[in-house]
Amino acid sequence: MPAKSRPRTAAQPDHPAGLPGSRQQVRAAQAARQLTRQGQPCPVAGSLQLIGEWWTVLIVRDALRGMTRFEQFRRNLDISPAILSRRLQAMVDAGLMQRRRYREHPPRDEYVLTEAGRALQPVIAALRGWGRLYLARRAGASKES
Repeated sequence: MPAKSRPRTAAQPDHPAGLPGSRQQVRAAQAARQLTRQGQPCPVAGSLQLIGEWWTVLIVRDALRGMTRFEQFRRNLDISPAILSRRLQAMVDAGLMQRRRYREHPPRDEYVLTEAGRALQPVIAALRGWGRLYLARRAGASKES
């Protein structure tokens, strides 16, 4: 007897990650709706909705190091052009980056952090410091096992 399939819910969409209605977007929307005890939108949840995606944080890190061009990001991150293009556009739409044309023929753009994007520098530094400290400890503990 074949197993019954369960009906799909908002938490189990058909769409692959990154598309409207994907698990990733459903989780982000749920997190953004979380409220503080005072009933205000949670700033941590809202921030993670904007910058919590893996590639976004790495693009910000590289932009803080001075990278501005699509090919620089693509090569350094070893990311597919389609994914990078979507992430950069989402970051422009979110106000984290600004797209500037630097060549007309063929058209070429560079991506520079806005004030909001540059304000993420201490967040990236904190992640770097945390990773150096705690990932090193974890690696040491794994070697001892």
